[in-house]
Amino acid sequence: MAAVLKKSQGQNICKPEGFVMDTYSDFDSVEALNRRVSKPLRKLIETKFFRTLKVDLYKPCEFWRTEGSCFQRDCIAQPLEDTEVPAIWQASTVDQNDFGPFLHRPEFTDKDFTIVNDESFGDGIWLDLVTNPERFTGYAGAGANAIWMSIYQHNCFGVQPYIQDTAGGWGSQLVNLDGKAMPFVKPPPNHRELVPFLVNLAEEERGITLPQDVPHEYRMFYRAVSGLHASTSTHICSDYYNATSGKWEPNLNCFISRIGAFPDRLQNIYFNYVLLTRAIQKMAPYIEKYDYKIGTPAEDKMVKQLVPRVLKEVKKAGLVFDDSELFLGPGGSALKAEFKDNFRNISRIMDCTGCEKCRLWGKTQTLGIGTALKALFSYKDKAFRKSFTAVDFKRNEIVALINTYFQFSRSIEAIEKFRAMYQDLLTDWKASN
Repeated sequence: MAAVLKKSQGQNICKPEGFVMDTYSDFDSVEALNRRVSKPLRKLIETKFFRTLKVDLYKPCEFWRTEGSCFQRDCIAQPLEDTEVPAIWQASTVDQNDFGPFLHRPEFTDKDFTIVNDESFGDGIWLDLVTNPERFTGYAGAGANAIWMSIYQHNCFGVQPYIQDTAGGWGSQLVNLDGKAMPFVKPPPNHRELVPFLVNLAEEERGITLPQDVPHEYRMFYRAVSGLHASTSTHICSDYYNATSGKWEPNLNCFISRIGAFPDRLQNIYFNYVLLTRAIQKMAPYIEKYDYKIGTPAEDKMVKQLVPRVLKEVKKAGLVFDDSELFLGPGGSALKAEFKDNFRNISRIMDCTGCEKCRLWGKTQTLGIGTALKALFSYKDKAFRKSFTAVDFKRNEIVALINTYFQFSRSIEAIEKFRAMYQDLLTDWKASN
């Protein structure tokens, strides 16, 4: 495994090196690509087409009786008014009852890796993803931690190399699953203890490296889930509410405790970025030709200009991941079917989240990663090169894919920001000792 946290006398903390495992991309290339693509990508997700999504936020949990819902202001998702939703999307909505009492539109097709919930059918509310950002909400407790624990324990093919209480996603950063105090990892107060602290932080022999004999497909599944989990935690720490100052600001101690001290979590954020990059590369002709018109000339023009800019940078990255290497051999089809079932199950588990904003982003990013997996493993490359007659992606899949890519772009930026914050902290300590 690459030395994700390099031990170098306080230099390059959280500076990944080498190749992202199971990919053809190195960490430096990922960060360089993200610096080029982040600006047009941010502008793209701020357009009406990409910031507006219909989500069934109130679908009942299928697995357990949900308790401990969060009713704090920061947990509540604010829906859009009907007048704020483009008329073209509202006009295309079909009542599920029109199918009759015995006919129900399926939640997914055989090609889907996740629950899709077509915006034209069924329940759901329209939401603005920009005004309902993923960040610290205060949602905590056993219910919050149970979401990720259930995903790891029952849906990751038994690949659970190291699950630690602070891995609780939206859960409390201060309380373990057993209810006992779990303070943030804090840097030592004096310079003498700093180097041992950094060495411990960078320690790889902690039982967290995935066994080499685990099938490639299982590793990919685990990395995708772990990367989503770690990215969520990074956003929480990056946009953390400081009750003392009353401001939203990055929390370095939170990041060290939840991500920085765990090399595999940090690496899996980069893995998902690479996975999404490859999916967008493969879908590029389709994405470029997609109909983004909403009937507002200025908005339509903006999207038409930004989509090619994003795709240009993504395509320049070259081969970052080879999807043709997976699901091969006599057992490939059965393994892929099991893979789909497990990932769809994760979609359903997100309905058990007691925080509306957390549920919004859990469902959106699960759909985004599922859309990437669908593009990579349900279609050959040639399907995206011609008339696209065999390709079936709903509007919400395209929106979720691009927004999920942006969320991981935010995570890469946040890692660089926390790295700089740590270096500033070290510089101040060295100057005072």
